[in-house]
Amino acid sequence: MYFLLILEKLELVILKLQKSCNTWLVRLKTIICTVSLSAGLGNLYRLPQSTILNGGMPFIVAYLILTVLIGMPLLFLELGIGQMAEEGFIKSWRVVPFFKGVGYVKLLAGYLLVIYYPLLIGISLFYIVWMLKGPLPFPECAVVKITNDGYSAKSIDRQECLKNTFLESAFKNPYWYGIFITLLLVIWTTTIVLSIRRTKTFMISLLVLIFPTLICFIALVVKAFLAEEQLDSIGRLITNIKWDDLYSANIWYYATIQVFFSTNLGFGTFITNASIMYNKVNPLWIAIGYLASNLLLGIGSILLCYTISGNFNIAQKKENDIIEVHLLTLIYDMAVSSSDVNAKAWALVAYSLIFFVGLISMATMMYTLLKVTTAQNKKKLKWWKTCLISCFICFVAGCGVLLKNNFQIVRLLDGYIVGNLIFIAVIVEVFALITFYGIEKIQCDFEFMLGQVLSKFWLVLWWIIPLLLTGIFCWGLATLPFGNDPEWLSGTGWGVVLVAISCIFFIGIHTITQQDGYGFIDKVKISFQPSKNWGPRDPMQRYTWVQWCSKIQQGERDFTLKRRGTKDYTKGIKKEAKKMATQAFNIAPQNPTFVSYQETKNENKKIVSNIHVLPPNNYEISYKINGSSEFNGTSPKTSTIKKENINGNTFKFNKNKNPLANNSAAECDDDYGTFRKAPYVISENSIAHVCHKKYSHTEAATEL
Repeated sequence: MYFLLILEKLELVILKLQKSCNTWLVRLKTIICTVSLSAGLGNLYRLPQSTILNGGMPFIVAYLILTVLIGMPLLFLELGIGQMAEEGFIKSWRVVPFFKGVGYVKLLAGYLLVIYYPLLIGISLFYIVWMLKGPLPFPECAVVKITNDGYSAKSIDRQECLKNTFLESAFKNPYWYGIFITLLLVIWTTTIVLSIRRTKTFMISLLVLIFPTLICFIALVVKAFLAEEQLDSIGRLITNIKWDDLYSANIWYYATIQVFFSTNLGFGTFITNASIMYNKVNPLWIAIGYLASNLLLGIGSILLCYTISGNFNIAQKKENDIIEVHLLTLIYDMAVSSSDVNAKAWALVAYSLIFFVGLISMATMMYTLLKVTTAQNKKKLKWWKTCLISCFICFVAGCGVLLKNNFQIVRLLDGYIVGNLIFIAVIVEVFALITFYGIEKIQCDFEFMLGQVLSKFWLVLWWIIPLLLTGIFCWGLATLPFGNDPEWLSGTGWGVVLVAISCIFFIGIHTITQQDGYGFIDKVKISFQPSKNWGPRDPMQRYTWVQWCSKIQQGERDFTLKRRGTKDYTKGIKKEAKKMATQAFNIAPQNPTFVSYQETKNENKKIVSNIHVLPPNNYEISYKINGSSEFNGTSPKTSTIKKENINGNTFKFNKNKNPLANNSAAECDDDYGTFRKAPYVISENSIAHVCHKKYSHTEAATEL
């Protein structure tokens, strides 16, 4: 008997350990994916490049301020909206249907981004292949001179080297264009592999790609610490700082756009992934953790650039330089100019880092875009077909971008269209949410998801965001010098932005015509109100959310109705169930005779029942699940099949017997019921009926 008890307790411990291990594996997977999302091309390549080209330390200060002041509350808001809507960033605009066009603007910006990101990845792959193929400098970029010691090769200017080879016009030299197209084909084929099987391949790609990324990053960090000139290099960053630059619109405008590129905010990534990767996680802690890892990697990449460069003037640039490839050409120039025998190897590590973070960005953006595109075409095209078609169109578009020499189309997309589209879309998005949906409803929804009162601090920040962003944008338009680029380029860029933003209001007008209403005024009002489909997609969660909202309208906050599935929800439900069951069934027995009886549970849980035999025909039950008492009470004997003789007392019991099996089924009531396969404690005087799950055709019962 005691041996069986020991085995049962051991089994219970093993089950708990298995559950604990599975929980920690899920948490570890979430953490790794979060770090992977923060290690994108915008953060580890574009951020250090923008810092170098925009003044160094003043730009870093502006970037940090905006990341905390705008990035944190905006990320918190996007995660909350994503968890609430449980769908892509276009369907989330059921919250205010008139502004659904904001989702389409984000979709356009996302597809434009994945058109030119592979071009930057392709250049890094070009450097990797050519460095593995031969010595530095590249023969195509070397000028051979005769000296007293023989022949010597000297590299031409780094930008001229790239312009005369890999970026040479296709009409002038199709050889280099063909090589670039081949590398693009390799990149897009890899992207298809990373995206072809929906969420499964996306999660695997994040988990796999982060490891070589971190290896390259850590290797460069070690190299930076061992560099002899590291103090001098860092000194150039923190000395001779022009703090007056902080009064310039140039710093704040470009720092704001960089926040969007570095954090993926505004592109719909977190609204889409919140219902997949973070569906049962507190959005506030995810926002804090993500931005912490994002800043760690981003600021670390800036310090790496300044440290490894040594005495090299990394901010030097010429008038006709292509600024989008400044850092890529800089790495090559440092490798050629360095006297270190391992300079070529370290350059390969740097280019490999850019290549891997580029793949992470491509996998993230393509998954986000494909999920939204599939949802919008109402799944008429399967995921894999949508993936192939989208990747092929973007590949062809990328090939077309290369036809214009000197990366001018990339300058158009990166410097004018994509950043400004996201800038304006975020302003309109936050303004629409807090104005038309209402700050009170946002607070209500967030408290439902968090299970606690939302601080007024976040509500104030959400009000500040559109005002602050609008001020920075208008300041930038009024003072920034946009005359450095050709007129056709800047004119085309701002023209596309203007047309795209106008589409928001055109789509809004079309949405008004689609609403149900008796007149135009009624349709307008309905288009600015949440649609009937707004809210959690899961039926049970939606029902709970409706109850929660009705309680809020009555001035109550019943946090037992908070979002299901979270750890806090599970603990709260168990605690409340224990309290209610104890109050309902705790009836003290008179002079009981103690009998110990142990039962093992089936399927998912371990049940231990201690039964106390009572005179004349009653028994007391102490029912435990996973070691925590759930309820106590008394119950009359039921008809049984199995008999047990314990310590001289005959006890009839069958745990699989439904005590109401012979009763007619009644309509379920949410207020009453008990577990199916366990001892039952039912007070017939206090209830009208009890609903049970039907396990056989002989049981006339329903599921609670």
